[in-house]
Amino acid sequence: MGALYNAYLNRTPLIVIAGNQRRTMQNQKTHLTNEDATMAPRPFVKWTAEPAIASEVPAVLARAIHVAMSPPTGPVFVSVPVDDAAYEFSDAQVAEIEVIRDREVTHAGGFRKHLAKKIAGRLSDAKSPAFVVDGDLEHAGAWEPVVKPAERTKAAVWTAPLPGLSGFPENRPLYQGLLPPGAGWISEELKGHDLVVALGGPVFRYYPYVPGPYLPEGTSLIHVTSDPDEAARAPVGDAYVADIRAAVEAVLGEIPESSRTAPRTRPEVPRPERAEAPMQAADLWTAVGHAAPADALFVTEAGSNEAPITSYVRPGAALSHMSAVGGGLGFGLPAAVGTQLGAPDRPVIPLMGDGSMHYAEIESAAGVPGLDLPELNIVATAASYGVGAHEAADTYEVADMLRAGVEDRERPTLINVRTNRAEKPAPRLT
Repeated sequence: MGALYNAYLNRTPLIVIAGNQRRTMQNQKTHLTNEDATMAPRPFVKWTAEPAIASEVPAVLARAIHVAMSPPTGPVFVSVPVDDAAYEFSDAQVAEIEVIRDREVTHAGGFRKHLAKKIAGRLSDAKSPAFVVDGDLEHAGAWEPVVKPAERTKAAVWTAPLPGLSGFPENRPLYQGLLPPGAGWISEELKGHDLVVALGGPVFRYYPYVPGPYLPEGTSLIHVTSDPDEAARAPVGDAYVADIRAAVEAVLGEIPESSRTAPRTRPEVPRPERAEAPMQAADLWTAVGHAAPADALFVTEAGSNEAPITSYVRPGAALSHMSAVGGGLGFGLPAAVGTQLGAPDRPVIPLMGDGSMHYAEIESAAGVPGLDLPELNIVATAASYGVGAHEAADTYEVADMLRAGVEDRERPTLINVRTNRAEKPAPRLT
């Protein structure tokens, strides 16, 4: 359920097929019976079903595929009793299945011109606009289209907290990094911007509770999302429910080139210098950012290091930075394996923390019994699974080991790096 929760919030078009006991044995609740199979995965699926009869399995699966692929995309669940596997279709049923298989469902999203003009007008009138982008931009194929309106309006661009995908090229001059997941933090980051345009996600996802206003004083917000529920539950802003790519392209057609001054560009990532372990997070991610190839696909589950990572590791291609929207621990390694299966020609580099040791302090629960664990040997554990496992003594070794791991794609490589404890969030390049 934790994995399904992440998939649901990541808007992954996932078909989950689970077996169930034979129908003739379900009434007695025999072993492996799920008597409420369609209820089990809720609320983390868009739709669930169990075919009433075996001959309906293909039609139910076809519907599941179309539902999962319809915006907002997401997981669906189909329960299939084991006795359905032996069912034989007649010739007539096979012909019906072929029709179901070959039919198409096209989502022809559009965005009305007067709405595009309204949003474009507010962007043009703003003194200092900002975009906050989210993962649905990449799901919708709007990665490239969103760059142009940002550049025309000279808007600062942030990625929303807990995004799943970064939504914008992280190496572009307008990009400012990842927003922290707290209302007070976000309103502080967005000070000086009189208009915020939030694209492709909720407004906003928070953890933990950080008091403060949702937006700086005097700031208004426009929210464009493909999810009606996201629009309904947002605490601030004027919302538009639409196909994200269609909306971005329609607004682009109405935006003139702005003469306002562009926002301050983040400093260049410094050249890596030798730093011994335990090292500062900035030293580690600087080494990784310089050593990683341009086509690397990063999967991050690094807790307090998520924001610092975006300061020093700046991929510029679509689908290059994945993270867990749900924030549930354990996402990173399985997601990295799945990512490598889905993108076999790209080097996949997971950037992982070894725990969530900040939880106790940030929730004012220091001293909870059971959190003081003995030292864990991550390298030995990885080696026991046949992984090429290494301990890096300094940043130069980090870079060398990373390059070697990218070159040797026959098996996974683990590089363990000891870092200093962060007493407060690591500084960002601003």
